[in-house]
Amino acid sequence: MLCTSLAYAEAFDGTSQFAAKHANVEHALILSNRHVDTKGVPSFDYVYEQRSTKCHFRIAGHAEAMVEEVHGKTELVVFNPQDAKGGSMPQTVAYDSDDITFSLPFKGKLTRIGLRSPMPPALRARACDKGNDEGLTITFRK
Repeated sequence: MLCTSLAYAEAFDGTSQFAAKHANVEHALILSNRHVDTKGVPSFDYVYEQRSTKCHFRIAGHAEAMVEEVHGKTELVVFNPQDAKGGSMPQTVAYDSDDITFSLPFKGKLTRIGLRSPMPPALRARACDKGNDEGLTITFRK
């Protein structure tokens, strides 16, 4: 894990839409209203939906970047993920909401987003794609 100045954070303009299919369920994600607060912490609004022939599930909320206070300065927490073979993948920044954690690229265009949800019982009961015992994990790519 690496901490870095907020000035280098990934940004997106306007609204970004993503779609994916998993377990015969259509997943859609819309990110909008990117904002940086007075401390420099980036955040965005999201709408996440699942649709199948018999189900429609929707969560909307606000997600903030994970940050740390280092010597009185707010810094992003930057993750250095590895692929299955141990090779380096592009750095990511995690954004948290009440029900979902998003992984967005630290640098470059917004072309890949990871979504993870522990799917607590109340969410799992309403969801079309219930995930597995550890919850739901899905990747959106453009």
